[in-house]
Amino acid sequence: RPPRSKIMTAEQFQKGYSYNIRHMYGKEGKRASYTPYNCQKIILGNFPQAGDHHGCPFKHYDDDNLSSLLTSKLQISAKDKEEILDLKRKKNFQIACQKHFLAAHPGAAAMPEVPLGAVGNHPNDWFRASCAYHSNV
Repeated sequence: RPPRSKIMTAEQFQKGYSYNIRHMYGKEGKRASYTPYNCQKIILGNFPQAGDHHGCPFKHYDDDNLSSLLTSKLQISAKDKEEILDLKRKKNFQIACQKHFLAAHPGAAAMPEVPLGAVGNHPNDWFRASCAYHSNV
């Protein structure tokens, strides 16, 4: 079978990455199940460093970067953006996240099948609520 990547061979992938992926999912090593961090742990934890791919945008982004993200990529209205930024400035990061969810998912508050209770407490709950919203729109 020809290699799938020009960056590395299948053997290099097996030796360098495959074990780590299986280990992360509890298939190798001590077979531990690693639970993802909740929002509180992310907010109170270490600031993301170069090469890290975690963090809370409401805690770790400065106002300019967050503002740009909200308007250009996420297309949040100017009014909602200002409310979110105000909550961020007051260090209400989880409430800013909840406000962002409602702004990005119009009508979600009136949809009983969208579990809003945990949005802002765990990234996985934000994701679940978003999936529920999009499957019912």
